[in-house]
Parts: sequence; structure tokens; C-alpha cells
Amino acid sequence: MRLPRPTPSLVISLAALFFALGGTAFAVGSKELAAQPRCATGAIRGVAEVTGGSVQGPGNMTNDYSSAAGLFGVHWNCGGGAISVRQSPGPNGFDIKFAGNPSTLAIVSSDARGVAYSGSVNRSPDGSFHVTMGGANSSAPGEWQYQDNVPFVIVLL
Repeated sequence: MRLPRPTPSLVISLAALFFALGGTAFAVGSKELAAQPRCATGAIRGVAEVTGGSVQGPGNMTNDYSSAAGLFGVHWNCGGGAISVRQSPGPNGFDIKFAGNPSTLAIVSSDARGVAYSGSVNRSPDGSFHVTMGGANSSAPGEWQYQDNVPFVIVLL
């Protein structure tokens, strides 16, 4: 059995793969990899998966900050302080505090119940982060609306 002749595109892709793997191996072998300090710029500084847990979803939280473990799935703060959340008494959404965390930048995401929701997060003057989640509603399909009972994940950078 005879192998087919390699095409020029196959030869170029194999050469690119060889150089890419060789460059990565050289970079790893020639530099010392040091652990990144906690709370360093560019590191993930905090994570909180807000589920609402024992209060039957985030929309049923009170307007008082709470650090109850049942409100969170995964949660971590590089500063070691408590993470607390509340339903915002002001504009729609939730306020989250990461005590002792120097971060000023955060992103938020959700994929609750297999439906992709969008969200926004802003840093408040008191150092907390205000999160608003939204998406389509069954009563008005296709239109973006505030959703108060959508679990979400916030990541501090």
C-alpha cells in the first residue's frame, strides 16, 4: 500500500506545528516559572458564584449584606477577607463586597438553566461591585429585560 503524496498545505502546517512546539519547549526550559504573588496585578483576585442557595435564588436575597455559605457556590478572595452579597436597595441588581481585595476590575457571566444571560458589573464608590443580569423573558421573547433570579459568577482581576 502506498501513502498519498503530501500536499503543500500539509507540509506548511506540520512545519508550523514543529516550530510552535519547539518554541514552547524552549521558553519553558529556559525560564524559571515562579508562582504569582497573591493579589498581584494581572492575577485573578477573587471569584464568587452567587446562587442564592438556601434563599431559593438570588432574587430572594435581602437588602442586607450576608456572607452565608449557602448564598455561594465557589468563592475565593485573594485578600483572605469575607465575601458578602445583597440584593441592591438602589438600582436593580446585586452588590458584592470582597473585603480587603485591591481589585478595581471585574467581569460577570451566567449560563443558568442552559440559557445564556448577559450581565454588567460596575465598581461602586464604597468598593463593592454592582452586578445587573438580564436576558430574554418568556413573556417578551427576544427582548432584553432585567432578571433578578439568575445565578451568576463574578471574577475580579
